[in-house]
Amino acid sequence: MLAMLSVSAHAGLNSGPEYAALVNLFNSTNGASWVHGSSGTGVWALGTDACGWYGITCDQDTNPADNTSHVTAIILQANNLTGTLQPIGAFTQLHDFQLRTNALTGSIPALTGLTQLTILDVGHNQLTGSIPAVTGTNIEFLEVNDNQLTGPLPSLSGVNPYAIYAFNNQLTGPLPALTGATNLQFFEVQKNHITGSLPALTGLTQLQRFLVDTNQLSGALPAMTGLTSLQLFDAHANQLSGALPALTGLTALQSFDINHNQVSGTIAPLTGLPNLGYFFINDNQVTGSLHALSGLTSLVSFDVSNNHLSGTVPAIATLATLHYFLVGGNVMTGAVPPAAPALVSGASSLCPNLLNLTPQPAIDPAWITATGGYTPWWAYPSSNNACDDLLRDSLGG
Repeated sequence: MLAMLSVSAHAGLNSGPEYAALVNLFNSTNGASWVHGSSGTGVWALGTDACGWYGITCDQDTNPADNTSHVTAIILQANNLTGTLQPIGAFTQLHDFQLRTNALTGSIPALTGLTQLTILDVGHNQLTGSIPAVTGTNIEFLEVNDNQLTGPLPSLSGVNPYAIYAFNNQLTGPLPALTGATNLQFFEVQKNHITGSLPALTGLTQLQRFLVDTNQLSGALPAMTGLTSLQLFDAHANQLSGALPALTGLTALQSFDINHNQVSGTIAPLTGLPNLGYFFINDNQVTGSLHALSGLTSLVSFDVSNNHLSGTVPAIATLATLHYFLVGGNVMTGAVPPAAPALVSGASSLCPNLLNLTPQPAIDPAWITATGGYTPWWAYPSSNNACDDLLRDSLGG
């Protein structure tokens, strides 16, 4: 319990519903064991002005004992809070509520009446229950990741956040519509149990990171035209289908990952992508041939393995940053081109495919190293393999 100290109030907030709510917060989260605020400077003690307590900011703290201050921020990150949270509706002027990296249990309290709230950060706790509705708040930053939360993500109707972090929970239900969320920059809800389809991303010109991987999403990938700020798009390990969207003109894009889905169709030319470093569409049902990769001057890893691609292996010798190149598990034909100069030993794949195995003494040694040291490079997993053996086995040939 809060200690009773005979210290004169020196400003701002000394009684009333907000003061009582702060006392409840201290008591319900084992305040006596907090790292900061349990003793010393900023101690939470009855009889003192709450605006001077550790982690508390008020909108007025200069008039002694007038009790007109309101709490605008409660920031108690990594402060050894345990126990449960009590209602916070008394904080009608609260802008910033940050309790991340503690050991809180129970549910997130309702946000009803918190019309000024812009930041809610309770990530890295042990919270359960659902994410409360944010409609009616002024939420800009919502971080609830790394908890044990269930239920759906809240509707974003009437709010326009720039960041939503809800990954590593047990969330279910569909993704909310993002139409109108024109300020959105970061949307990271990966590693949950979310179902339904991906929302339209039209008009989200500030979107930088869209991470929805490792869920149970289905349906088609959204159109990505106009997402000029997009850097990371990750939807791998879902049940997505339909065609690959065109990526042309996404000049900020660094990583595109949709591996382990059921996506089909062909790959549009990968042009206008000067920052693309990682392209993963492996383990899908993509058909057609690969276009030239020569313009991908930042490419580090390229994995299109285990699809139904045909045509020839594109030239990669000029891709100085390319470390990983995986095209095995397709039905590609023709001779292999010279390897890229910086391929990591044993980290690339050419087989199985239907490639021309005529020896190329100037080219083969580099591929032997890049694909695992088997001599010749198509002798995997046995010396008499001809690059297509595994493919023929998988096709029943």
